[in-house]
Amino acid sequence: MSLSTTAINYKHPAPFERTLTDVASFEKVKSAQRSVDHHIKIVVVGDGAVGKTCLLISYTQGRFPKEYIPTVFENYVTRIRGPSNKVIELALWDTAGQEEYNRLRPLSYTDVDLLMVCYAADSKTSLHNAEELWIPEVRHFCPDTPIMLVGTKSDLYALDQLDKLVDPTIAETLAQQVGAISHFQSSAKSHHNIDEVFGAAMTAVLHSSASERRKFLPFARNKKNKRRRKHRCSIL
Repeated sequence: MSLSTTAINYKHPAPFERTLTDVASFEKVKSAQRSVDHHIKIVVVGDGAVGKTCLLISYTQGRFPKEYIPTVFENYVTRIRGPSNKVIELALWDTAGQEEYNRLRPLSYTDVDLLMVCYAADSKTSLHNAEELWIPEVRHFCPDTPIMLVGTKSDLYALDQLDKLVDPTIAETLAQQVGAISHFQSSAKSHHNIDEVFGAAMTAVLHSSASERRKFLPFARNKKNKRRRKHRCSIL
């Protein structure tokens, strides 16, 4: 079984340069908002313990957490300098995958620009749940919001027990079948594809029309995707 990632060869219109945002007061919040050209909100969903929090911490802080701490709700804000020197404020929302949070989780979907549905390379069940639980949930609450399918723990493919891991081609096929804009496999531990995942996400939001997406994201050529338009999700 080979490790392949369909969207790995996508191209940015311009590089994204990241710095953490540190806002200590309401006045600084207002000042920071005035200096931002784009606000992007991304919500990450998936089974508990698939590595959603590690994915976000690896991107925003450049480190791999040593201990697992179950998430209720958490968000991370990072400042990006994107195409044409535009400043992007990227809000990343981490959610709990446990069943007891099913009634609270949809609150995080308000005004979301893109949804990342995660599964773990060492859990075939998590990929099954991505198809049967998570994608239906986000499609229900946010029918027109772009979705990315993101695999975590890709560093495990370097080990010998490949028969116990998710077959990348199966995940790739699922991503195309459900109309995801792209599919990545990543590792928070080795930082494999971490920047590429979030770069592709921002590209998808900033280039929201079907014709623009087709220039940068391979799955955007999927017919099912052409019928979808980028739309912020609103929960009433």
